[in-house]
Amino acid sequence: MAATTSLSFFRPSAEEPLLKDVLARVNLERGHFRNITEASLQEEVAGEGALESSESEDEDDDDEKEDGEQAIGKPPTREDLYKAKMEMLQHVAFAENEVLLTVDFISLLLSKEAPALATSTMSPALRADVPIGTLGMDLWHRMPEDKARKAQDELLATNVRMESLQKSADSLLVAANRLQDNVRKETQYWDEVLSISEKGWNVCRLPGQQHRLGVTFGFSESSPEYSRRGIAALNVGSDGNIALDRGIGAKPKALRVQLRRNYEVVGSSRVPFLPDDGETTLEARIRHARDSLFDEELYQEIIRESRSQASLGVTTQGTAVCFSPAQGDASDATEVLLELVSLDDLDSQLTVSHPQDALAQAIALSARLLLTQAHRERMRERSDVPPPLSAEKREEKLILPVLRPIMSFVLHQSAQTSVNAYLGQVAHLLSAAQVENKCEQAGFSFGDTASLSNAESLIAKFMQPWVSESRLETRRPDKVAVEIKIRFETTLAYDFGTTFTLTTSTQRNFRFSLFSELREATDAALISVLAQALAATAGEGWKCNAREGMLTKAVDDGGKGGSAWVSLSGRAGMLSLSSLVKKASWSVEGESEQKSLRDAFSEIAR
Repeated sequence: MAATTSLSFFRPSAEEPLLKDVLARVNLERGHFRNITEASLQEEVAGEGALESSESEDEDDDDEKEDGEQAIGKPPTREDLYKAKMEMLQHVAFAENEVLLTVDFISLLLSKEAPALATSTMSPALRADVPIGTLGMDLWHRMPEDKARKAQDELLATNVRMESLQKSADSLLVAANRLQDNVRKETQYWDEVLSISEKGWNVCRLPGQQHRLGVTFGFSESSPEYSRRGIAALNVGSDGNIALDRGIGAKPKALRVQLRRNYEVVGSSRVPFLPDDGETTLEARIRHARDSLFDEELYQEIIRESRSQASLGVTTQGTAVCFSPAQGDASDATEVLLELVSLDDLDSQLTVSHPQDALAQAIALSARLLLTQAHRERMRERSDVPPPLSAEKREEKLILPVLRPIMSFVLHQSAQTSVNAYLGQVAHLLSAAQVENKCEQAGFSFGDTASLSNAESLIAKFMQPWVSESRLETRRPDKVAVEIKIRFETTLAYDFGTTFTLTTSTQRNFRFSLFSELREATDAALISVLAQALAATAGEGWKCNAREGMLTKAVDDGGKGGSAWVSLSGRAGMLSLSSLVKKASWSVEGESEQKSLRDAFSEIAR
């Protein structure tokens, strides 16, 4: 049995220690008195006797045992003793602190049931920091085990785990479907981007937004404010299709040309309908955006040019640029209006045809071709070798020639319509009067069509002066052909307008700047021709005043004489042969004589 050695540290005193101190030291060294029995004391005494040295053992063994006991039970130095003392006091302080904390905890726990008693055992720091009755307790009695409820709880736990696993599986399926949908949209997006790229459209990154793609559909030679707008973002829609985003306020627009006569629309150019995004391909929507931007620039150039053409009769009515080529009667003049309309405001179901829709469409197409030619010339100027540097500033051509060539074309077309209509009425009157005639109406002549191989040659022809010619041929009774030729030219160079040239059978040329003057001169020439034709068959005694269109006969011996004159009004559509007492007339509209001009003269000359 191992021996236990107890150490007690006390200060030696000359006085006899008190009994309570002795009992405390004994309690500390031996434990509680209940554990001290006679048997334990005898065993301790026997153990101490066994440790005594015997005479039969060698002195060396005694020395080794004394050294071992000294090494195990006694500190070798005073410093070790003080160190052990300090360590013991530190443990005592820790124990005291734990006891005090325990007392405070129990006091706080009891403060809810017995505040007065618990407050007396609390430390001042706890009373200052924690209110009384903050902590409470309840007594729980152990309940008997319920196997049925335990089985139910396990079943509930199993169901909860199954539900959690089902939710996880559903979440994975939703994520897989979303990933599949994203892959489908991404594939469709890149397929459409690749399709437009293969067809020649420039796909690039948006300036300032490197994470977004866009397509360039504008024109490099456009004005700066329009070339910067010639790019649109390619956004992915909810269904995976690409939505073309041109920016805020970029509504689709188109140039519309209308022809009005007496405030009624007689012709209108075709305006493209605005289809839904899902009904057309991406390339079609890009072309639609390009055409819309092109028409906006075209309308802007027409507005700029119209400001310098006010002296030629170009005016603005609201948002429309209009001009009227008044070649015929003022009441029959056709007014041309060019305006930029929003496709969102138009009724896509409105399809009304007019008699001059083809002419309005030709004017709109000509305007677009002229702007394209202006872009081409700008590109050619930039590609040419620049001139030498000089101090003089180069003059830039700010206004593009778009409206002026169109006005020349419309003016010439109006003059042609007026001349053809006039000659048609005259030919009808001559035919009604049974005067042999042959009419060749004027038309647009482009010369050799084989030379018009591209758009540039067509525009070059379009910029040249317009020249047309019409003929009216009649025959006198002596089979002599009499020809009246009308040649009219519309130019942009030296004089803006149409010049008419009348050539008669006498090979005399007369030039006029107004159609009304040409009509009057042609009427006079035809009157002279008809008067000469009647004079050839009138008989003896009749004289012809070709200039006045009058036939006169002096009174003979028998008292017979008389006069007759021919009058023609192409404007009114009336041909008449009159004397002092009789009159025969032929008209385009209304009642006409059912006899020839010669027979009517025979009746009047009797």
